[in-house]
Amino acid sequence: MPRPAAHAPERFIAIVGQIVGSQWSAPSAPNWPVNFTRTAADLALTVYPDRKNSRIIFTTASLAAPDRRCHAKYTPDLAGHDDIDAWLADGDLDAVADALGVVVRRLVDQPLPEPVAPHPDPVGRELDQLAQRAQELARLTAQFAAGLIRGEPVADKAGRITHLAQLTEQSATRVDELRGPAPASTAGRL
Repeated sequence: MPRPAAHAPERFIAIVGQIVGSQWSAPSAPNWPVNFTRTAADLALTVYPDRKNSRIIFTTASLAAPDRRCHAKYTPDLAGHDDIDAWLADGDLDAVADALGVVVRRLVDQPLPEPVAPHPDPVGRELDQLAQRAQELARLTAQFAAGLIRGEPVADKAGRITHLAQLTEQSATRVDELRGPAPASTAGRL
């Protein structure tokens, strides 16, 4: 019988704790999101499951300026598990420790971006870009449908729609990352 997902943070904290070493302080409570800190380096490492996309999100940020952050993702092979929570609760985390180590070390070693002063709302900026892409995607899709009805060649439009859909997905992922993990009360409803 699988263990409940509530135990998953404890196992993951142990793996990430081994990766980052004793220079980092482990979280005081084993809850998602998991937060490690390294006060001497002015860094925080936050880890949480992205249940919608079945992956783990890692974020480093300055303790003094949390808007300065970098992100990394790890998508595990969920074979034999129903979802990311089941994998976190019962998956062989030791088997993926090396891969997680590469992701975490690269993220921790990456310099944080300099503060961006002109736009105080990065989520708003990303939402604006996402809305523009969604409008363009709707326009191209309408042109594609009209071309189908008129019997025109549509392969070129389909390729442009595919490319724009990929860009739209990237923007949507960035918005989700900037927003951070879903509140605990709504996480189970998704």
